[in-house]
Amino acid sequence: MDVGEQIRQERKKKGFTLKNLGRKAGCSPNYLSLIEKNKVYPSVKVLKKILETLGIDTPKTLNTTGQNGVFVRKNQRTRIIYPDNNVIRDLLVIDPSNKIMEPAYKIIPPNSDSNGWHRHKGEEFGYILKGELELKVSNESFKLEEGDCFYFSSALKHYYRNIGNCDVETIWIVSPPSSFRYLFLKKH
Repeated sequence: MDVGEQIRQERKKKGFTLKNLGRKAGCSPNYLSLIEKNKVYPSVKVLKKILETLGIDTPKTLNTTGQNGVFVRKNQRTRIIYPDNNVIRDLLVIDPSNKIMEPAYKIIPPNSDSNGWHRHKGEEFGYILKGELELKVSNESFKLEEGDCFYFSSALKHYYRNIGNCDVETIWIVSPPSSFRYLFLKKH
């Protein structure tokens, strides 16, 4: 079961209409409906408000895996698909919220990018398995190909773009894990 469905079930169980929950969480009923259908992903602020309104103390309540295993089989991975750029991120650990790092198998389609520049706390490491990736960190630009690696402070502004004709496949590790990202997971 995905997060949107779990929010919908919890909303109904607590007797909220889309309108009531939307008003308390600070979003429209239409937007809340899209969240429940997993067509949009709310901001951390909106998600926190939804969880608080529903009386959910911790995001772990919504974790769909229910496992804390050491090993993760391919069919146990959780998948994040970013709707703005179709980048796919398969998490290589179960529930990264309680981990120091967040390793992922990331697929970046041709002509896709990071949707602008980013900057946040932490560090990032990556290994290019396939394809050609342009990575910009601060004022430097790098063309990375199969077998190349990168490591940088996430506090530096950074941007990436697939500059080739095929998917870029990477192992991408972020430390610490991004807050609430693991909530938007779909098993594949």
